[in-house]
Amino acid sequence: MHSRVYLTGFMGSGKTTVGPLVARALGWRFVDLDARVEARAGRTITELIAEGEEVFREVESEALVATTRESRVVVATGGGTISSASSHAVSNRLLARPAVWLRVPPARLGERLEGAFGRPLLHGAHGPLDGDALVERIESLLGSRTDAYATADAVVDADAAPAIVAHRVVEAVRTLGIG
Repeated sequence: MHSRVYLTGFMGSGKTTVGPLVARALGWRFVDLDARVEARAGRTITELIAEGEEVFREVESEALVATTRESRVVVATGGGTISSASSHAVSNRLLARPAVWLRVPPARLGERLEGAFGRPLLHGAHGPLDGDALVERIESLLGSRTDAYATADAVVDADAAPAIVAHRVVEAVRTLGIG
């Protein structure tokens, strides 16, 4: 029986918000993979990405591997952990099991991510994108990631209040025979 679960999905899908609620419901601990990456590297995600996406993905993969040695944890992965174009994404997809995809429509993600200064992938030449330009960027990125997200063991519609989404995740996890 698995003693951990990985939340995946696009940035802004609620992984870091819902994860602690799911962990509490299961009586487990919550792990934010991005926080682990920053602690391991001693730098922010933005600083790591500035050094090159491959540098960031290498540290991210190392942090992910470390979570596979833990038990009774709910892990919120980064939006590109299992779906990036990096050489690590395929092995990350195999490691991050079982996975639950928090699926949110692009327009709703746009509302949640408006003014996202800490999200370099959502920036244009003059800073964070907004409005239609932001939704178009989200749709483009999401289009390249959907196949990877769809490999998750369960899919939860996450366009709802965090408590509702957490309840849906716990139900999905229990349906998978976990927790």
